[in-house]
Order: sequence, then structure tokens, then C-alpha cells
Amino acid sequence: MSSNARRSLLAIAVALAVAAALFTSIANVRSKAAATAAAADAPSPAIEFLPADLHTLKAAPLSRTLPLTGTFAALNETTVKAKVAGELVEVTVREGESVKRGQTLARIDPTEVQARVAARQADVEAARAQLTWAEKNRNTQKALLDKSFISQNAFDNVQSNQDVAIARLRAAEADLVVARKSLGDSVLSAPIGGIVAQRHAQPGERVPLDARIVTIVDLARLELGASVPAASIGQVKVGQTVAFRVDGFGEREFAGRIERINPSTTAGSRVISVYAVIDNQDAVLRSGMFAQGEIVLERTENAVAIPVSALREEAGQSFVYAIENGVLRRKPVRTGPVGGVESVPVLEGLRPGDIIVRHNLGALREGVEARIAAPPSAAR
Repeated sequence: MSSNARRSLLAIAVALAVAAALFTSIANVRSKAAATAAAADAPSPAIEFLPADLHTLKAAPLSRTLPLTGTFAALNETTVKAKVAGELVEVTVREGESVKRGQTLARIDPTEVQARVAARQADVEAARAQLTWAEKNRNTQKALLDKSFISQNAFDNVQSNQDVAIARLRAAEADLVVARKSLGDSVLSAPIGGIVAQRHAQPGERVPLDARIVTIVDLARLELGASVPAASIGQVKVGQTVAFRVDGFGEREFAGRIERINPSTTAGSRVISVYAVIDNQDAVLRSGMFAQGEIVLERTENAVAIPVSALREEAGQSFVYAIENGVLRRKPVRTGPVGGVESVPVLEGLRPGDIIVRHNLGALREGVEARIAAPPSAAR
């Protein structure tokens, strides 16, 4: 066989090999494409949610709040003090007892005060006698003056003596009034109704003027003093509602209202004191108790709110996953200010009755079938 024939046969063999390889490659590509198309046409596996993973939206009142903590103090509290010095002969109340306004609390020995009253009474009688004599003398001297038996200057001296006697009588009568008041002050009465918080003196003690005897606290109205950051004080206004809980009362909620706001920050801090008044007619709360609560800044009656845990954000867009007609959908939403610790109001994108995924369950595919699994108790 000539060399030309050999080269021809070799070229034909190479061409056949290349064609076979090309055919095989095309077949593989077509097979992969068919497999991909089949996979795309095949239905995606359904996602099964537990009832606890989902949340059904409802229209309900929603409040935007500002947390605060503080301590109660009685709005009305007074300490009864001794108005006269003397021996304390009786204290009629003890700590924890209720007292009414005007009720007798204690008595101080009135002996010294009675002696002062008697002395002032004697001064009045002496001054009245001097005035009587001065009036008689003046009348006599006036008759002599009319007959020109005495000079005008002499009569003026007599008239002056009468005026002095009148002034002395008035001063003595004023001293008597004070002495008699001191006699009444030896009996100490309650200026307000309330509960005795402390008894400062005991019977038998000699108490000086202004000595503390009894402290009374009126628990009918309490004041809660709390601190608010200066950055948030612009949202706080007089009249806003305050809801709070107190240790020892479980989940029971109490309510009050903001009545005063301090005009300046507390020294050395960036907080401003606010004061809320609470009606406590049943006296279940006590002065000095610690309370945790929140100021209701704004309240919407028919708001749609979602759990904060359901809200997601991607590329600056807030969204949630919702189930519509058994299919998982991604729903863009516009939210308002946080309504509380666990919820946020939805302004656009959702409506009552929508079912959303409550928690972040990782990456979810939009468009897949969504099912709700039966509770474990129902499965058994």
C-alpha cells in the first residue's frame, strides 16, 4: 500500500473518532438538559409548620409605651409636733392604726399652761382695774378743765394715762388669748386622716416645743417618682396614663396618670424626674414600695400588630413570610414605631386574618406549598 493511501486511511479514522466524540458530548448535554427540565417541572417539597410557628393577625388596641421604674411616696404625710413644752402624759395610737381627722392622738400635762392662763387672766383684771381708775380720773379732770381750774396741759397728761391703760388692757387680753390657745394645744389631734407610720415619743417623756410625737401617712393617693431619659422627655405629657406592676401582686396591674414633670435634669445625670399620682383608696399599696411600669405615649384602638420576631429586613426592605392559599409568600410591610417590647404595628402590607410565620426559621423559599402540622396531642 502506497504512502498516499495510508495517509488517506489515517485521516478517515481521525475524522470518524472526532465525530463519535462530538456525538457523545451532544448526547450528554441533551441528557443533562432533560434532567434539569424534569427537576424544574417536578413539584417542590412542601414545608410543614407547627401551629406555634404561625401567628394569625387580629385588629386589637395597641399602645406605644415608655418604660419606667420608681418608688411610691404618700402624697399627704404629716408629723404631729408638740405645740407646748411639758410632760407627755398619754399617746393614744400606735404604728399601723388608722386615725380620722380631728381624732385625739396625745395629751401633754396642762399644769404649766393652766398656770400661765391664770397669770394672764390676773394681768387682764389688773389692767382693767387701772383703766377704770384712769377713766374716772379723766372724767374728773375734764370737769375741772371745763371750769378752767386746771390747764389744758395737765388734762392732756391725764388723757394720756387713760390711753396707756387702754393699751395695757388690750395687750393683757391678747396674752390671755395666746395662753388659752396653748391650753388647747396641750391636746394633740390628727390634722389629716390616715395611718400612723411612727410614734416618736412615749408617755412619761418631757417633750420640748416642736418635738415630734406621731407621723401620719395618708395612703388614699400615692405618688410614683420615676426618671425618664432627657432624650425621651419630649414624648411625655401631663395627663398621660401610667400602667405598672408591683412586687408581691403578681400580674395585677395598677394605673395612674402623670401629674408633674420636673423642669430640669437631675444633677449629674441626663434624666428628668416625672411624678404620677395613683388612687389607692383600698390602701393595698404602701409608701416605699418599688414599681415597674410604662407610660402610655399613644394608643390605637384597631391596630394590626405583628411579633417583632416575625419581622425581617433585606436591602433596607422590611418583610414577613405569610401563607396565602396554602403557599408561602414574601410580603413587604411598612411598620410604625415599636408598640411594646414584643410587638410592632403594621401600617401597610397586612390585614386582619393574615397568617404569618412568627419566628425566624432560617431560609424559606417563596412559592412552596405550606402546611400546618397537627399538634402532638392531636397526632396521638
